[in-house]
Amino acid sequence: MVFVFFGIDFVQSLIPLRPIEEEEDRFITRLRPSLIPPPKTFTHSSEDDDEEGIIDSVVSGTTPSYSLESKLGDCKRAASIRQEALQRVTGKSLIGLPLDGFDYESILGQCCEMPVGYVQIPVGITGPLLLNRTEYSVPMATTEGCLVASTNRGCKAIRVVERCND
Repeated sequence: MVFVFFGIDFVQSLIPLRPIEEEEDRFITRLRPSLIPPPKTFTHSSEDDDEEGIIDSVVSGTTPSYSLESKLGDCKRAASIRQEALQRVTGKSLIGLPLDGFDYESILGQCCEMPVGYVQIPVGITGPLLLNRTEYSVPMATTEGCLVASTNRGCKAIRVVERCND
């Protein structure tokens, strides 16, 4: 799914195609901050609120990326800082990956670790689906071509079979 949104060039740029040299190994280690155990305590100072300083500490590996939500107390700001750090580390732009308009607090600790944005998925409608003599319209969020149309044909077949059984 990542290559669909960002493009295959972006994804391939993250995969080394030759043996990793020592300098590159340090770069790749910075991409894996989740392997570093979380610090036991945080000391908060006014310097912690400096956006550039926080981004630099994530890029350098001093601040683990996964700890930003608890450190900052602001899930959207954590996603924003993580997004900027990722762009700096990879040298790739994330323009087009929305950050605003999403409730990051709603997913905290639930369905996505270390978010950097979100994607919108088109929703189609299928049906009516006849189920126990009741018709339902079924919304489907998908990027799979022809899935809604195919499901719609299945709904039509179910209606025909249900009516034959009456």
